[in-house]
Amino acid sequence: ILPAPRPPIIDHPIRPPRPWPIPRPRIYRFAPMEVQEQKVNIKVTDQIAETTVKQVFYNPNPVRLEGHFIFPVPKGAVLTDFRMDINGKMMKAELLRGDKARKIYEDIVRSAQDPALLEYAEHDLYKVRIFPIEPRSTKRTRVTYKQVLKKDSGLVSYKYPLNTGKYSAKPIKTLSVKMEIESKTPLKSIYSPSHEVEIKRDGPNKATIGYEEKNALPENNFAIYFTPQKTDLGLSLLTHRPDADKDGFFLLMLSPGIDVKQDKVVEKDVAFVLDTSGSMAGKKIEQAKKAVEFCLHNLNEGDRFEVVRFSTEAETLFSELKEVSKASREKALNFVQGLKPIGGTAINDAMAETLKLRPKDSKRPFVVIFLTDGRPTVGITGEDQIVKNVKDVAGKTRVFCFGIGNDVNTHLLDKITESTRAFSQYVLPSEDIEVKVSQFYTKINEPVMADPDVVVSWEANLKQFYPAPLPDLFKGDQLVVVGRYSGKGKGDLLLAGMVNGKQVKMEYPVEFQAESDEHDFIPRLWATRRVGYLLDEIRLHGENKELKEEVEALRYQLRELSDQ
Repeated sequence: ILPAPRPPIIDHPIRPPRPWPIPRPRIYRFAPMEVQEQKVNIKVTDQIAETTVKQVFYNPNPVRLEGHFIFPVPKGAVLTDFRMDINGKMMKAELLRGDKARKIYEDIVRSAQDPALLEYAEHDLYKVRIFPIEPRSTKRTRVTYKQVLKKDSGLVSYKYPLNTGKYSAKPIKTLSVKMEIESKTPLKSIYSPSHEVEIKRDGPNKATIGYEEKNALPENNFAIYFTPQKTDLGLSLLTHRPDADKDGFFLLMLSPGIDVKQDKVVEKDVAFVLDTSGSMAGKKIEQAKKAVEFCLHNLNEGDRFEVVRFSTEAETLFSELKEVSKASREKALNFVQGLKPIGGTAINDAMAETLKLRPKDSKRPFVVIFLTDGRPTVGITGEDQIVKNVKDVAGKTRVFCFGIGNDVNTHLLDKITESTRAFSQYVLPSEDIEVKVSQFYTKINEPVMADPDVVVSWEANLKQFYPAPLPDLFKGDQLVVVGRYSGKGKGDLLLAGMVNGKQVKMEYPVEFQAESDEHDFIPRLWATRRVGYLLDEIRLHGENKELKEEVEALRYQLRELSDQ
């Protein structure tokens, strides 16, 4: 008898051993820096403003970081002090040459020491590199700068770039602005179009303005306008001369108040140059069209004009300057209305085509109104070369630039206007174009003094003053000049220029002091503008030993002034 078969033996499968987890690299996620506190203190004496900005930065990350902070200052302002918190003490920064400072900074970062480097990044913009900012800790900085406030038609304006705070990772916990104004003449009106401020007056000549907000994420710059009472003598002279044996420095603010009433309006030639490139699409092209239409409607009888549109190439409407008439005006308005934004931006070609329009040996004023966002992309695109080409051909032509948009190349447009003794105006896409254009064109339509010059009539001697050459004066304008002087004493300052085609001279009593410790910001202001002038000369005409040595000497002088 065969044995019964055994039931099959089923072996349970052996589970393979669980492999060890493969280690993955740890990913650190860095949170952006936060601005916890921003306190702004402004002291204004007449038109001289000193702004001190105190800020507290916070590193919310678990590791130490290097901080980068971009700080814009108004055009023409002078940075007088920068300090950073090191071990609980506010230490003053040292201004060095850019390449030397960068090398020292990088060497110290590698050895984990604690500096702050302040380097000039580009036009009116400073970059602060700070290392280290310890994990979950704060770092304090303090920046101070001085500036001469602009006065236009008796209205003095001040602006602080408060909207930089929106780049903080979180709302600013504490934001405060305090502004003190003191004027030699009574203050008539004070207002802020940007923020709801508290205004307290301390007598007719003093006022304190306050603004405070918690958990703020500011979107607009802080702006204040005030109007001092008018005086018969529209001249202010400030001097600084700590050593009587050396040259002094002066700052001159002059509002001549010339009466330009005339029996007959001066006939002029005007060229409207309109950017129709693709970068002008949207609100920018519509604003530019409105601006040109306003100017066309306000041309005077006897004027001649032309409209030039440009993108990848330049195109004229009439191919010559045309007399103002109902037919020519309507044709120009229809031409402007039909323009569409497309193509590149050939600024150099547009300026070359426009400047050809001026007839040879013409004694009529020739004015160019240039509307663009100022970013060349076709043909010659180098800013220095474009400015040089304009300056070489312009002669007495005045090129007024009207920049439109948030990304305007203000550096290029300002250089073009400075080289032709004109001025620039800028408008944002959200701003009221009619108000800006009316103010802009009213000035152009009413020139006060052309080719102004300033001299003194005694042993004092004025030299190396800026801007150079002095710009034309227009209705409501103020001439601001900074320079050096030798000699001393009281005498008459002579302002000479052309008014309605006639030579005019005006005298103002002034005193250049033999020795003065006041207004110590003037030498920095002069040296900064002198360096800018020399660098422009080097870029436009090439480098030479004398210019290079003077730039280095001025930079050394700025460092000495900073140490003082």
